[in-house]
Amino acid sequence: MALNGYKVFVDPGHGGKDPGAVGGGYTEAAIVLDIGKFLKTELEKLGATVQMSRSTDTYPENPDRAKASNNFGADIYVSLHINAGGGTGIETWIHDNASSYTTSLANAVNNALVAALGKTNRGVKKAPSQRGGTNIHVIDPKNTKAWAILPEMLFIDTASDRNTLVANKQTCARAIANGINSFAMTLPPI
Repeated sequence: MALNGYKVFVDPGHGGKDPGAVGGGYTEAAIVLDIGKFLKTELEKLGATVQMSRSTDTYPENPDRAKASNNFGADIYVSLHINAGGGTGIETWIHDNASSYTTSLANAVNNALVAALGKTNRGVKKAPSQRGGTNIHVIDPKNTKAWAILPEMLFIDTASDRNTLVANKQTCARAIANGINSFAMTLPPI
């Protein structure tokens, strides 16, 4: 199994006081928590050691999420999010100072999600380091030592995207795990 020896930190975004994006009676925080739990199981099946930033409806501050990942010694950090703003499709964010390994990881996960869900590929996007805001904190290599990606899985405020997402949480998790696994297969064994 390609993920033997790898530590993956799974970070379901938002939670607790912060529901994240909302649409159709659903919250981003609740959906990504479900996907995160499935993802932990899928990654463990592939041999990874997994830690989650949260396993209940709580809100760890972003610096605490990054610190927990660093303390765990994570190789890979996956911050799970759902988009909003009336679009459609899947995109994955990395920091503009991210390594080429992080770019390869993001491409592998993004492509696996697009293939599994059959939705528009919005591609891998780089968050500029000068941009403010908290979401970028966990993917900034200054804060998180692991290769850190932030998949935005579909749009919660677009009905067709939301329906696909709600019906396919486990499919999302499996796609992310498979993307991580295929990325790990391109690396020398650890």
